[in-house]
Amino acid sequence: MNLSAERLAVLRIARSGGVGPVTYKKIVSKSGTPLHAVLEWKKFAGEKILATEESVLRELETLEKNNGWCVCVGDENYPRAFEHLPDAPVVLCGLGDASWLNTRQVAVVGNRNASAAGLQWTRELASTLVANGLTITSGLARGIDSAAHRGALDAHGGTVAVVAGGVNHIYPPENDKLRAEIIEHGCVVSEQPWGMVPVASFFPRRNRIIAGLSLGLVVSEASRESGSLISAKCALEYGREVWAVPGSPTDPRAGGPNWLLKQGATLIENAADILQTVPRDFLPPAQNHSRNHSLPLFGVDEEEAAAEELAPTPAGGLAGMLGRTGVTVDVLVRQSGKPEAAILGELVELELMGHAVREADGTWRTA
Repeated sequence: MNLSAERLAVLRIARSGGVGPVTYKKIVSKSGTPLHAVLEWKKFAGEKILATEESVLRELETLEKNNGWCVCVGDENYPRAFEHLPDAPVVLCGLGDASWLNTRQVAVVGNRNASAAGLQWTRELASTLVANGLTITSGLARGIDSAAHRGALDAHGGTVAVVAGGVNHIYPPENDKLRAEIIEHGCVVSEQPWGMVPVASFFPRRNRIIAGLSLGLVVSEASRESGSLISAKCALEYGREVWAVPGSPTDPRAGGPNWLLKQGATLIENAADILQTVPRDFLPPAQNHSRNHSLPLFGVDEEEAAAEELAPTPAGGLAGMLGRTGVTVDVLVRQSGKPEAAILGELVELELMGHAVREADGTWRTA
């Protein structure tokens, strides 16, 4: 890896205890350059503990051995989308092709416990956006995130997965194969060092990166307390577009998007709605006059939403996959991985119990 004295200084400051992106900027602003800050650390950083040169070199060596990379503020391939953000990550570590970070990206986020119809819609949306030259960015979580990444791969396009822990940490475990495909056809990135296990407080930080990399953010199925609304809040603060997918008021998974729509977010029904409004380039927040920018996002408990990211996915079974929109048996088979005969048997049981309804066209929905 190319490692000048200045770049090494950037990494040492970024990996120092108690130094986040905002503190990093303050230290470098006072000192003039990262190298000067390191040389006179106590003068500019007080009692904060400066990361050692050896620890940073070990991290870089581990990344290199595993075909990884890192990009820092000031590097040529540092994301241009971060240029005007007040809390942009100082360092991003990654696996895959770093060039995807500087493509035109649309973020797609939503519920981990999504309906089969929501997963199918999201997958098709991502495929269409990729076919029109966009890159899909999401968080590699269960549900909507996974469907968005998968849709991008279906269309043989690129996708960026932003994770909360180190890029070597596979979470959730069942996304191991998907993660490998993303590394081959896009990239997996994190601001955390290699080996870092994700904790709840890392997820809001990950969400801001998803929002910051993107021209705009789509919120599909998401509860009113979902971490997806934290992503929407970040997107608005950064002057990005926010698109929301409407849903039935009787479905809790539509609570988040429906609330965003009441506050002024842009309603979308398909990829064409996004393609008509997606910005051509990034603008600093002060210059972005999107009507979404003043949307008041209050009432989201960040700690609760972040802890939900690490909580086990409730075992909703087939009933949890049904929503107000009818889906075919083929979709349920594909999304669940179960044999068709087993799916049909469960559907009949749910129908007899009053939990599912078979429509005249053969599709199934929740009662």
